[in-house]
Amino acid sequence: MAPGEGYWGRPTATLDWCEENYVISYYVAEFWNTLSNAVMIFAPLVMVYVGYKENHEKRFIYSFLALSVVGIGSWLFHMTLKYTMQLMDELPMIWGSSIQIYSLYLIKSKPGEESVILQLALIGYCIIVTLVYILINDPIFHQVSYAIMVFFIVGLASRVCLTTKCNKSFFLVSLLTYILGFLLWNIDNVYCSNLRSIRNQFVGRSSAMLFECHAWWHIFAGSGAYLGLLFGIQTRYLYLHKKPQLKFLLGCWPYVSIREEENKVN
Repeated sequence: MAPGEGYWGRPTATLDWCEENYVISYYVAEFWNTLSNAVMIFAPLVMVYVGYKENHEKRFIYSFLALSVVGIGSWLFHMTLKYTMQLMDELPMIWGSSIQIYSLYLIKSKPGEESVILQLALIGYCIIVTLVYILINDPIFHQVSYAIMVFFIVGLASRVCLTTKCNKSFFLVSLLTYILGFLLWNIDNVYCSNLRSIRNQFVGRSSAMLFECHAWWHIFAGSGAYLGLLFGIQTRYLYLHKKPQLKFLLGCWPYVSIREEENKVN
């Protein structure tokens, strides 16, 4: 794409998305792609706070924190289009997914039980992907490496649905939300010229967000990932008979809480 220039200078990232650079703000390269990460940044912090307050298992707290870190990295990447910020977006996706895989695998473990072998395998995978990606700078390699982890996450979650008491509709909603985001990501890549024409000819700046499909990928994929993490932690505490409650912040945003009075009885 023809790179626009603004506060952060010419892009050095290996990827430049469909949104025109520095159109909305001189200080933000891709305004809508940047702003759309707010959901991914702040929503998981709700569960980080709840988890810390209610003493949830650490791996779940780390999972939500990792999702927030991905959102921060993506914010910085799309704001600057610098290669170093691109790595802060993409590499946490790999490391954060490893925590989710680990959590799903241990859904039916005893309290305090760990799997050292799985820990070493996941850490080894993440280190190899990190080093190879930095050396070859090929976005396709990162996308394939991440897709492999998503495949395992979906597979483990599906196994949980078949073998463990859980809210299956919750898992289905999280999966479909993520898939919708993935479809929009592909539409943004394949039909970029068409989307740009629509934005330039038929809509103004204030409504251009409607046709920024990569921004919608952030919103739907981030929400789907968050709901998937909620599914994992809710299922885990159902297995432990801690009676987790699905609550809603401000009446709209879901989170999982463990009621103290029921924990004492159990």
